[in-house]
Amino acid sequence: MGLTDQRRYLSRFSGGGGGSRQTDFDDPRDSVHYPTRPVDKDKAEAELTINIQKATSPEETAPKQRHVRKSIVYTWDYRSSLSIWTSLRVQPILADEVQTFKALIVVHKVLQEGHPITIKEGQGQTSWLETCARTVSSDGQKGYGALIRAYVSFILSKLRFHRSHPEFNGLFEYEEYVSLKGIDDPNQGYGTITDLMDLQDQIESFQKLIFAHFRPSANNECRISALVPLIKESWGIYRFITSMLRAMYRRTDDRDALEAPRQRYNSQHYSLRKFYYECIGLKYLTGLINVPKLGQGPPDLLDSGGAVPDLPNRPTATQPPATPDPVENADSAMVAKQARMLKEYEDKQAALQAARLAEEQKARGTETARQRDFEELQRQQAERERLAQEELLRQQQMQAQMQQMHMNDYSTQRMQEIEREMLAMRGQWERDQMMLEQYDQRVKGLESELATMTTNAGSQLLSKDELIKQLTDQVNHWRGKYEALAKLYSEIRSEHLDMFGKLKQYQLKTDSAQEAIGKMGRDMEAKNLELTDMIRERDRARFDVDQLKGHQKAEVERLRRDLCFANERLEDATRNKSHEATSMLSKYNRQLNELEESLQSKQIQIEDLLRQVDEKSHEIERIKKDSGDGADGLLVLAGPTNGSLDAPG
Repeated sequence: MGLTDQRRYLSRFSGGGGGSRQTDFDDPRDSVHYPTRPVDKDKAEAELTINIQKATSPEETAPKQRHVRKSIVYTWDYRSSLSIWTSLRVQPILADEVQTFKALIVVHKVLQEGHPITIKEGQGQTSWLETCARTVSSDGQKGYGALIRAYVSFILSKLRFHRSHPEFNGLFEYEEYVSLKGIDDPNQGYGTITDLMDLQDQIESFQKLIFAHFRPSANNECRISALVPLIKESWGIYRFITSMLRAMYRRTDDRDALEAPRQRYNSQHYSLRKFYYECIGLKYLTGLINVPKLGQGPPDLLDSGGAVPDLPNRPTATQPPATPDPVENADSAMVAKQARMLKEYEDKQAALQAARLAEEQKARGTETARQRDFEELQRQQAERERLAQEELLRQQQMQAQMQQMHMNDYSTQRMQEIEREMLAMRGQWERDQMMLEQYDQRVKGLESELATMTTNAGSQLLSKDELIKQLTDQVNHWRGKYEALAKLYSEIRSEHLDMFGKLKQYQLKTDSAQEAIGKMGRDMEAKNLELTDMIRERDRARFDVDQLKGHQKAEVERLRRDLCFANERLEDATRNKSHEATSMLSKYNRQLNELEESLQSKQIQIEDLLRQVDEKSHEIERIKKDSGDGADGLLVLAGPTNGSLDAPG
C-alpha cells in the first residue's frame, strides 16, 4: 500500500497524520523507518503490552475495541507486528482457554486491518498458532476447545492463501487487487476464485460452529465478538468474487466454463444471506458492526451495474515508429475500399427501407379508409334490415288482424314465414356481397404490395450479389491471416499451459518442502520433550535409590542396636538361666540370619536399580546423539530443497 492507504488507515484509527514524516514513510532509500506520529518506541511497546494484556484478559467478555485498535495502529506506525507476537508469547495465554480464544480474535483483526507486513510476519508464527490448538483439551472446561481448533485452522488457511496470493490485503478489497495486479490471466483468475470460495466455505463452517456453541444460560459475548471479523472477511470475499466473475463474464465468450463457479457462487450467496440474517438477531453484534443485507436471490453476473471496476488490461510496451510496409499499405487500401463499399450498400439499404416504410404507411392509410367505408356500409345495411323488419312486422300485424277476422288460414301463415326467410336471405346476400368487395380490394392491395416488395427484393439481391462477391475475396484474404494467427495462438497457448503446470509443480514442491521442514521441527520439539521426561525420570530414580540406601542404613543401625541389646540381655540371662539364655540366643541368631538374608535381597534390588539408571543414562546419550543427527539431516534436506526452488529462476 502507498501513502494514500496509510493516511486512510491512520485517519480511521488515530485521526492524525505525521506531517513531513510521511514523505520519508515511502522513500525506499531510507534504511530506518520513521513512525507516522512522534511517539517513543519503548513507551509504545510498553503500552502495546498493556493493551494486549487487557484485550486477552481471562474474563469471558469481548476484547475491547480500543485495545485492539491501538495494536493495529502500532503496526502502521512502525511497519512491524513482531512486538505483538512477542507480547502474545510472554503472556500466560495458553493456560486459559478464554484467553487463548480472545488472543485468536486479536490476531485475526490485526491480520485484517494491520499493515501489509503483518500478514508476511504472521506466516512465520504458524508454530505458535498450532501450539494454541494442541494445548487445549478435547472440548475444554468452558466449551472453547473445538472453537479454538477451528479458529486456528481458519487462520492458518488464511495465511496460506495470502502466501499464494500476496496481492490481496487483509479484507480482500477488489479495487486494491486491481491496482496491484498487472495482468488479467483467465486461468489465474479462475484459480483465485476457487481459492476464495474454499476460504468462504471455511468461514461458513466456522460460524456455524460458533452458533452451535452458544449457551442459553451463559454469557455469549466472547463468542459473538468472534463473528465481527468473520462478517468483514466474508463480505469482502463475496464482493470480490462478484466483481471478478462479472469481469470474467465480460472478457470471455465461453459461458460453460464459468457455470461451475457460478453455481457455487449462488449456493454461497444463500448461505451467506442466512448467516447475516442470524447475525442481525444478535443485539450485541449489531451494536458493534453494521451487518450487510443481501437480496433474496444472487445478483446478475452479466450486469456490471456501472459500479464494478473492470479487470486491468495487459501492459502494452511502447514501440518505436516503423517504416511503412508495402503489404500493409495494400491492406489499408483494400480495407478502405471495403469500407466505402459497405457505406454505399448501407445507403442503398437505408433508401430502400425508407421507400418500403412509405409504401407500408400508404397501404395502412388505404386499409384504414377501406375499413371505415366497409363499416359505414355495414351500418347502412343494418339500418335497412331494421327498417325492413319493422315494415314486415307491421304487415304481419295487419294480416294477423285480418286473419282474426276471417279465421286463421294456414297458407297465409306459411306465406308470411316465407317472406320473412326471403327478407333474411336478402340481407345475408347483401352482406356477402359487401364482404366479397372488401376481399377483392384487399387482394388488389396485397398484389400491389407484393409487386413492390418483389421489385425491392430484386434490387437488393443485385446489390447483395455484387457485395457478396467482393466480401468473398476479402474473407479469403483474412482467412489466411486468421489461420496463421490461430496456429500461433495454439502454440503460445500450449506453451502457457505447460508453464502453468510447471509453476503448480514448483509450488507443490515448495509446499511439501516447507511441510517437511515443519514436520522435522515438530519432531525435534517432541524429542526434546521426550529427553526432558527421561532426564526427569532419571533424577527421580536416583532420588529413589538414595532414599532406599538411607532407609537400609537406618535399618542396619537399628538391627545392630537390637543385637547389642540382645547380647546384653543374653549375658544377663546366661548368668541367671543358662537354658533360657541358650534358647533366646538361638532365637535371636535365627532372626539375625533372616535379617541378613533380607539385607542381601535389598542389596540385589539396589544393584538392579543402579543398572537401570545406567541403562537410562546410555539411552539419554543415544537420544542426544540422534537429535544431533536429526538436526544435521534437517540442514541437509533444506539445502537441496532451496537449490531446487532456485533452479527455475
